[in-house]
Amino acid sequence: MIMKKVFSALVEGIFWIQFFITPVGIGGLIALFIYIGNEKLLWLSIVITAISVIIGVLYAEKVRRKHGASRYASRIIGTPDVWPDEYPEEIEVGEKEKQLKSTKKEK
Repeated sequence: MIMKKVFSALVEGIFWIQFFITPVGIGGLIALFIYIGNEKLLWLSIVITAISVIIGVLYAEKVRRKHGASRYASRIIGTPDVWPDEYPEEIEVGEKEKQLKSTKKEK
């Protein structure tokens, strides 16, 4: 039982870090390009990085509290619409349903 809780906390933590890193990475890249373009704008790069860290924490915490980080990530990862060619049966069923609806509307 304890091992299950530890594993669950570890998985939640990993997904939390992933949700945190996304806005921080984007903000960090923007800040880096600003700093490389003009070294006198170091203060602006630091402000952008700080704001992206705050946004990252708020976003990751919102997801964790509302849905749970691992559950939210599994919904995103498990969406068949992302890779429709891997689910040909579902595509065929969807097309048949569309055909049935269109024939019902015509009648």
